[in-house]
Amino acid sequence: MSPIFQEKKLRIKATLKYVVVLLLILMVTIVQDFFHSRDFDHSIYLAEKRLINSLWILILPVTIFWNVLFRKMPFLANIRVLLVKRLLFIFFATIFHLFLFAGLADFISKAFLELHLPFLINLRFAVSEELYKYFLIYSIIALLLVKNHKHVRAS
Repeated sequence: MSPIFQEKKLRIKATLKYVVVLLLILMVTIVQDFFHSRDFDHSIYLAEKRLINSLWILILPVTIFWNVLFRKMPFLANIRVLLVKRLLFIFFATIFHLFLFAGLADFISKAFLELHLPFLINLRFAVSEELYKYFLIYSIIALLLVKNHKHVRAS
């Protein structure tokens, strides 16, 4: 087998592992939401939970945004220690996701729902209930995406 084919095969395996872990995390959140909805059986809470669950889609744009920044920004791209680079990616992506989530939930709830969910309440909720999920997801993404790229010179 050629080295290029082996590398692609390893990337496919890593991607499949990532998808499995992501699905497991999403299953945990669904079970967590089920138990939460049993405790608070109100339509307001259901609308709130639907809004919060719909904002999980933010993982994709946040990942793309920070991946592009880590490749294009010289001070981020030139970090030599891979562990430091991955930890910075996890930290920045998680913090950015927290604030983006809180802001969007505030805006959407104010514009479209009867119940207004203020920014600070959303931020506190995300830190207390969702932070470990963000760290876990962005850790897996960092393992797959953040790599030291060797610059190849054209002869």
